[in-house]
Amino acid sequence: MILIEKDPVLSTVAKYVDRYQLFITKEPIFFKTIPNGKIECYFVKQGEFSRWDSETESFILSNRSGILPATNEATFYHIPANIICLNIKFKLNILSLSLFKELLTNWKGFKPTELISKIEQKNILSSITEENPIIPIEQLDIIIENSLSQYSVDFKIDKVIQLIEGQITDQLRVVDLAEKMNMSQKSMERWVKKQFNLSPKELLQVLRFEHVSHDLKNRPNSKLTDSIEYGYYDQSHFIKECRRITGYAPKDFFSRMKLPTNDIVFE
Repeated sequence: MILIEKDPVLSTVAKYVDRYQLFITKEPIFFKTIPNGKIECYFVKQGEFSRWDSETESFILSNRSGILPATNEATFYHIPANIICLNIKFKLNILSLSLFKELLTNWKGFKPTELISKIEQKNILSSITEENPIIPIEQLDIIIENSLSQYSVDFKIDKVIQLIEGQITDQLRVVDLAEKMNMSQKSMERWVKKQFNLSPKELLQVLRFEHVSHDLKNRPNSKLTDSIEYGYYDQSHFIKECRRITGYAPKDFFSRMKLPTNDIVFE
């Protein structure tokens, strides 16, 4: 599989978009996505992929375009043959925009055309080929900036994400977060669960693990003991969190990361 990742250039877009991804493969692949605190919006130009559904215990074919919510559980995918797929990884603060207000209760019904029109999707995908695997960053930035600027912002959601990400390497407790949000702990827990479909503790764990796994993967000569720098009490705490979130011990988890990204492992 070829994976290309690029960051947005416009600051107004970078506030909400973590990065763009382009997947190209000619072979059947099974892979697993690791909880990363991101909301994924995808557009398939060629081929198809299936997502494992735990209720039916089977792979379900995905639409040509759609959105996938953030979760604290790993998800299995299968690509049966050739695929060219463009993916936009949104940060969780995208939920502060009114366009995404009902996303958690109706993510399967989300229409990507409200973000990028069919004509714009066609133009973007037409410029991407196996021979020319380039992400049209400037084009995407302009389209997304124009689209997102139409929607109102819930600054309370924006604030809680800023607080968490601003202290991601600290041992931030839920009670501390509630105090900074001027809420009781119980009110905070109910509100966060409603907004993100994750408890405050789960939200903190997912965002912190994504941060440390990204840094440990990309930092030369990094060691598991370095995880203490990211708010884990000790190495055993990090190992326990890694097993719970990914299903693997850290060494096994990092060895399965064969792509230049920190949230996909091959099965």
